[in-house]
Amino acid sequence: MNTQKAGINSLTCTIQYSTLCDVSRTLAEMDATSKKLIEKLRDLQMTIAAYERQANAIREALESIGMKVEDTGEFDPPHDVFYANDQPFRHTSLVTACKRILNDFRGQYLSKSQVEYLAAMGAYSFSTEDTTNSVDVTLRRLAEKGYCEVQRSRGPTGNKYRWLKDVDEERERSRDAAATNDKRK
Repeated sequence: MNTQKAGINSLTCTIQYSTLCDVSRTLAEMDATSKKLIEKLRDLQMTIAAYERQANAIREALESIGMKVEDTGEFDPPHDVFYANDQPFRHTSLVTACKRILNDFRGQYLSKSQVEYLAAMGAYSFSTEDTTNSVDVTLRRLAEKGYCEVQRSRGPTGNKYRWLKDVDEERERSRDAAATNDKRK
């Protein structure tokens, strides 16, 4: 059973008449445009499936080196997605990026690899070859200054860090400004 329906094409903003048909219609019975769209949809679905397989392989590789990137664990997808979309660490220091990540994951322990992963997702541009070591040194310094606590551990993940305190940003900025002025003298 086929029926004609008028509608507005959202891509071209024109009135378009289409033929509605039952779902048993085969590809051979469709017009050329419908065939192309169906074939394109199938190609896209196959591409998505291929990317899903690649993403799963990468997740497994990351997990084998101690990075947990599952949706159900410490990596809440909104943070990953937010960091990837907004790139908040593009123009910040590694110290600022680490503080922000630990604060965003308040109450959770994160390994240096997890912090490194999130910083990279947020577009932090590492200037060293050993990025994990840079993050590790930064996290240890933050722990020494009382910003985070360390849960000491051996093994592939190593120590884990958790945000401890909120530092008054105004006090922090004034201290940073004072330190900058001191260096200029």
